[in-house]
Amino acid sequence: MNFYPAPPTIQAEVYLHIPDSLRCTGQPTEWRGGFAGPASDIFLEGPICTPDGALYLVDVPYGRILRLDADKQVTESVRYDGEPNGLALLPDGCFAVADYKQGILKFDPVSGKTSPLLTRRNLERFKGPNDLIVASNGDLYFTDQGQTGLTDPTGCVYRLSSTGKLDCLVSNGVSPNGLALSPDERFLYVAMTRANAVWRLPLHADGSTTKVGLFFQSFGNAGPDGLKVDEEGNVLICHPSLGSVFVVDAEGVPKARIVTALEGGKNLTNCCFGGEDGRTLFITDSLKGNVQYVKWHCAGMDWIKSRKTN
Repeated sequence: MNFYPAPPTIQAEVYLHIPDSLRCTGQPTEWRGGFAGPASDIFLEGPICTPDGALYLVDVPYGRILRLDADKQVTESVRYDGEPNGLALLPDGCFAVADYKQGILKFDPVSGKTSPLLTRRNLERFKGPNDLIVASNGDLYFTDQGQTGLTDPTGCVYRLSSTGKLDCLVSNGVSPNGLALSPDERFLYVAMTRANAVWRLPLHADGSTTKVGLFFQSFGNAGPDGLKVDEEGNVLICHPSLGSVFVVDAEGVPKARIVTALEGGKNLTNCCFGGEDGRTLFITDSLKGNVQYVKWHCAGMDWIKSRKTN
């Protein structure tokens, strides 16, 4: 039941089509996303904008991190034996990488090399990390999704503190995916893809969480994926099976629906804020290998924080 009127619809536009020369046509891969059909020649995810105006993206099945500069020139920053899914900017200018195959890695864009950051918990490999985010105090939150779902609700949400302590905040996640922090960092939003939901975790001063609640409920074959929060506290929820980015305020009230570009694809998996003022929302159109965008009315918290720490 919903007593609120339908929010306005905003049409995204295609910002860039990854050139055919940078696609992995005919190259073998074991990776398969949550879709039917043969493997794609690209699968974009994990967008993040850096203070120099560049946009970094991952190509999950082919172990690549791509760089898109302000002039829309695309280059391959690194290719390695992994399946990178999410990126987070670290204070030293490097990236933390949520890699489904290898765990949590560190990528140095200057040297173009990756190195292990956290590959095991108590000697045990992770199920398959999906996304991550860095708090202003240096704590790193990440989801360990693997193949969890309604019949196996054992996905985890972890926090790796700046001191190296690893805590499991959620151990019964239903395919935990994207993450976002509220502007004051008192709450952590987590997409639970196979529950078609977003959970809201209160973060206490001692690092624990209690009374985790359902924040957003949707429908469709594949549920919420990437999440972002703007400076007003609105939560932007990418929904790949519905070709939309749903926007709700901090109370969960619907504010807008961003729909895929007319010439774009359906699989809108993740997003980030960028541009000169942090008010351009870039969206990965994964299977088509496009980057879509919309102009937003305020800046995103990811863009604001990157300017404070880098």
